[in-house]
Amino acid sequence: MGNREQIEQWLGPKLEELGCFLVDIRINLASCKYEVYIDTPEGVTIEQCEKVSRFLSFMIENGSGFPEKYSLDVSSPGMENPFKVQQQYDKHIGKHIEVLLLSGVKLEGVLKKADGKVLHLEEHHAPKKKGMAPETTLHTFDFAEIKYVKKKFHF
Repeated sequence: MGNREQIEQWLGPKLEELGCFLVDIRINLASCKYEVYIDTPEGVTIEQCEKVSRFLSFMIENGSGFPEKYSLDVSSPGMENPFKVQQQYDKHIGKHIEVLLLSGVKLEGVLKKADGKVLHLEEHHAPKKKGMAPETTLHTFDFAEIKYVKKKFHF
């Protein structure tokens, strides 16, 4: 079992206990750096990250196949990172997102649905005339067409 799989196995019960889910694990073997990204439907707290970090540090130090000296970062996935797991899509239903298609087209809108096969995006257009309601277009994309989806702050 590789380091990634071992970390996932260790984290499963701990994340469930804390009400969190695993988003991603990034490992840089050259620098012995482990980055673990976690989240919750409400947003992960610093305390949850600290608990996971302490737990994982203990497991790495007492496990086999890990270097003696290493760097470990446990944090939220941040808004700049693309969505990786279904729970992130579920968390952002009704919120603004950015979608980049493999064709290079970039769209922004409100995530209406994402089920792992298709994504529904409601794009809002400025009204053609002052005083009119904005127009909306509902797009449906297969996940195979999508390069990435990210959270988008809309002001």
